[in-house]
Amino acid sequence: MAVHKFRTLITTLLQDRTVQGRWSAIVLVKATVEVGGWETLQKSLPWVRGLLGFLNKPDPPSSKKLCIITLTRIFLLTRAYPTLVREITTPSLPAFVQAALHMAVSTTSSTLLQAILESFNELLPRHPTMFRSYLKQLQPLLARLIAPTPSNKIKTGQELGLRAGITSEIASAARQIYVQIPSCAPKGGSSEEWAKSVKSTVYHVHQTADKVFRAILEDWQSSTREAPATNGHTLDDEVQDLEPGHAGLPLWSGIFAGSERLTGLLRILKQYIESPTASSVYFNIGMIMDLITRMLSLTIPALGVKSFQNVARLNNQVSKEERENLWLLLPDVHVASIEVLSALAHRSQASTLALDSSVIDQIVWVFGSERDNRQIRTVCYSAVATFLERSGATLHKTTIDSIVPLIRSCCDDILSTDIVNSPAKQTPGQAKANGNSQPQTTSNADTFLSSSKPTADFNAGFPGLKEAAYALLPVLFTNIRAQYFSDSLRAQMDRTAILIQQKDAMIASVLNPPPSKKFGKPAASILPLMARSFPQDPHVEGMLRPRMPVIRLGGLGLEMEGEVTMENEDKENQDENEDLENHGQLDTIFVGHELNCLLDPPGHAKQLAETHTVPEPTSVDLNSKAPVSSDSEGLTAQKSIVIVPEPVQFSDTSKRYLGDEAVLSPAKREKSIEAEIATTEAMHMAQSSPPVSGSFVPVVPNFLPSSTTSAIPELPEASETIARDADSDEDDVVPLVFGQDTDDDESD
Repeated sequence: MAVHKFRTLITTLLQDRTVQGRWSAIVLVKATVEVGGWETLQKSLPWVRGLLGFLNKPDPPSSKKLCIITLTRIFLLTRAYPTLVREITTPSLPAFVQAALHMAVSTTSSTLLQAILESFNELLPRHPTMFRSYLKQLQPLLARLIAPTPSNKIKTGQELGLRAGITSEIASAARQIYVQIPSCAPKGGSSEEWAKSVKSTVYHVHQTADKVFRAILEDWQSSTREAPATNGHTLDDEVQDLEPGHAGLPLWSGIFAGSERLTGLLRILKQYIESPTASSVYFNIGMIMDLITRMLSLTIPALGVKSFQNVARLNNQVSKEERENLWLLLPDVHVASIEVLSALAHRSQASTLALDSSVIDQIVWVFGSERDNRQIRTVCYSAVATFLERSGATLHKTTIDSIVPLIRSCCDDILSTDIVNSPAKQTPGQAKANGNSQPQTTSNADTFLSSSKPTADFNAGFPGLKEAAYALLPVLFTNIRAQYFSDSLRAQMDRTAILIQQKDAMIASVLNPPPSKKFGKPAASILPLMARSFPQDPHVEGMLRPRMPVIRLGGLGLEMEGEVTMENEDKENQDENEDLENHGQLDTIFVGHELNCLLDPPGHAKQLAETHTVPEPTSVDLNSKAPVSSDSEGLTAQKSIVIVPEPVQFSDTSKRYLGDEAVLSPAKREKSIEAEIATTEAMHMAQSSPPVSGSFVPVVPNFLPSSTTSAIPELPEASETIARDADSDEDDVVPLVFGQDTDDDESD
């Protein structure tokens, strides 16, 4: 019941006699249709008829504009439902187009005209067949809007009222509709119609340029058409075009009107490139590049500078005034031409990468002669950023060197727009008073006059210049090789990024550091300054303290090597852990503790001998220098010691302290003991002669070693030890060897 009452109230307001009531009804209809969905759309046909009736009433332009927006919204929403399209859109759209065209021709409101054009721009590609019957009325309207010439000296009564409300937004909306007209062609003919229209536009641009550039003898030669011929008579008349032009464009007269027409046609060509098409089309890139090359080959000559770029052949048939006006209007033509190049790069993607180097050279050519123009600088920054993002890493060093003036100009423009209130320079007297005295140099006398006025910001009225320069700076760091920049240029770029606190440029600088000039020493980085400027930024935090572990990328060999290394490390760690666990039990058998064992009391040595088992030797080493004792049995009864195998075999001339041996793991000690036993057996088998007098003779014990005890040799007497020490060079080390009874000894 509430919904029914609400709909009844809206219908009543649509029939209200006052303007305010009808305006309220339009607002409520739009809001209800957008929220209600299909249930509301299927019942909106009476509302659509009421809104169409408003277009023919003498309501204010604001009400008609809102009515056009509401009807356009309803037609777009019904697009998703074929039944509603057949019931609502198909019977209502022709009446809407007819009423809108009538208002566009008769209205003097620029806002209402813009609303009509934007509505057609949304509806024409979705309903091309319905607009096909209205092209004869639509094309003359668009012809006066797509390439306006406000400076035209030819005045017509029909253009006065319409031209008064033409703005850049209206012209842009008209061009969007104009490039979509080929989609209204019969089925299967839209692609051919689109290619034909583009070719006609390019031809008309050449034809207009022949008249506008007549003051200069161009060096450019077209590959598709012949250059216009000149006669020997002076052209005193005004440059003009009195012949029917492309798509019914109005006639024009005067160099300023010709420049406006040429710029408008170039923007039409740009719109053709940017706008989507209903089907695949054939696009001749060579034809476009030939046209842009002609537009950019002619530059403004600089006064008093002798350069091959500034040499232009003048046409003596044209007056000096027209030639000077051409230099004044030429930057606008170049801006439109560079915009066409940028649009071509965005639309073609990787298909035109081979042209990037030559295109950058053309842009630099124009920038070198017209850099004083802010619009030229803006469009050059944007275009160079576009092409560097595509193929900056593949460009040659000569191409990068050519854009160095553009890079320095970009840094200057950024700083000039940010650092406005720069402090006044100190006079020599003030500097001396502040303790900053410097050698006196020749200076301008005006600098002694201190001024409190802030520095003027000359680029304050051109926000597009600042945005383009800001966008170019990070691209320079990211897409150009660091070794192509000189030290001074890289320092200027880094300084600019730091002063303006541009995070993207600073991050790009840190990620692409300059090459180091000194071997083994990295180049200076602005990472500390970036960390100070953006301490809370997650990107900077990730660069300062990365938490992602290092991931090795390699083949199977590296993975296997890593696995073997990890296994070895695990085994060593396991051995070390075992050493630590058994440290209390194994400490007495380390080689470095042999001397301590010799000095231990007999009870402790005997206890160690009972608890520790030494591998049983099979022979006696005759070459080992063990002391000989005559009363070994008695000494053995009094004192027993632990015999530790000799770690390495050494001669008389090369001996080493036992305390210097490294501590080995249990597994390695066991292997070392087995190797020493094998060496001892080999030496015993090779020895056949009796021991020489004065040498050490091993002591053979008179008991058999059991399975639980080790063979313990006798300790020599003190007198013999003292005598031996007097004759021997070895004062501190007493080598000990294993001893074992053999079958022969037992029998004896």
